[in-house]
Amino acid sequence: MSTSPLPVTDPTPDPPSTMPRSQRLTLVALLYCTQNLSLGMFTYAFLTIAQANGVSLATIGAATGLATLLVLKFLWAPLVDRYGSSRLGHYRGWLVATQSLLAVGAASLALLDPAEDFAIALVIYAALFIVAGTQDVAADAATTRLLTPSDRGIGNGFQSAGSCVAQIVGGGLVLLVYGAAGWAAAALVLAVWSALPLPFVLAWNEKTTTATQPRPRVTRKTITQFFTRPGVARWALLLLPVYTAGGTISYNLVRPMLVDAGWSESEIGTVVVIAGSAFGIVSGVTAGMFIRRLGRRLSLVALGLTQVAACLGTVALALGSDGRTAVILVVALSNIGFAASGAIVYTISMDLVRHESAGTDFTLFTTVSGIAMAVAGGLGIAAAGSAGFVPVTVFAALLAAAGVVVVGRGITPVLAAMPSEVP
Repeated sequence: MSTSPLPVTDPTPDPPSTMPRSQRLTLVALLYCTQNLSLGMFTYAFLTIAQANGVSLATIGAATGLATLLVLKFLWAPLVDRYGSSRLGHYRGWLVATQSLLAVGAASLALLDPAEDFAIALVIYAALFIVAGTQDVAADAATTRLLTPSDRGIGNGFQSAGSCVAQIVGGGLVLLVYGAAGWAAAALVLAVWSALPLPFVLAWNEKTTTATQPRPRVTRKTITQFFTRPGVARWALLLLPVYTAGGTISYNLVRPMLVDAGWSESEIGTVVVIAGSAFGIVSGVTAGMFIRRLGRRLSLVALGLTQVAACLGTVALALGSDGRTAVILVVALSNIGFAASGAIVYTISMDLVRHESAGTDFTLFTTVSGIAMAVAGGLGIAAAGSAGFVPVTVFAALLAAAGVVVVGRGITPVLAAMPSEVP
């Protein structure tokens, strides 16, 4: 017997006044600013320190694959929606557990030596990535249910900025503390940072703030009907990949171009990781405010044009504009465009989720997006290796511009499938 597609339901009336808007936004911001800290520390600090202390490059390369555990979170996302604590609150219980485990796990790294205890540290990081993936699912679901449609732009601006915070803290601050006080102190700093959202999570009364919404639940039918709902397949499988492809290719070429231009790793770390991430934080939050004021359609076009500008800057870099001022400008544009586009992509994806399966739905969107971006970035770097940076960056700019046009014209059915409350 055939089944009709489930409608996109949203229904999010304003949450009760028991939790003011400022507190809701603060909770969301802290959750998103801490969820990728373990990945940032692993990628930018732990592996670098281990290599500097004698771990072979081949071993380091193999270890980087451990981070793929974060991509697999879609496998257990339905469990987060289906099972929860009635006493603590469904998603609140998951967040209390995961934030605590992230803090304890980071603190346990202080007992190890990054090189001598490399294998044990990898086991701890594997556990941290599974916990971080679970926290990500619960945080996305909580955000969907906590925020009104008009506040989702700001909330997802925080999400877009959050990955930049993880790079600065996990890759910048941790390395600075390591240089000044050693590995144990660096790990404890990460543990303290990971625990920052806990007081706000504990203060959140989930039952009262989400009392009018459907009870979280996931069945096999919920999952199989994900792409059959109006607007979902069009957004996830066509518009989203087309919109992000050009900017992703361009963004991923900046670091290889600087290496090719003779920049040292420390210079790249300072300019790309720290300064670039700072621009990304400002851009993500600012983009969220734009989304609230402009609405979805205009924001897609306006923020998509920032990607085009970023791609054009990368073309200039490929043509030889590699002076420090020019590079900083290109890095700024690249991170601004990447974070701004991320904010609107996350917002529209969140508009399309069902509140009873918010964690599962949003995770499926981000999984599709992550795969598309990984493929685009990888192909771009491979193409640059054979054809050179100039033609690939020009292609990326043209692709980004085409993406804005295609999405601007093709987004109408997606927006029509959204609830009337969505601006």
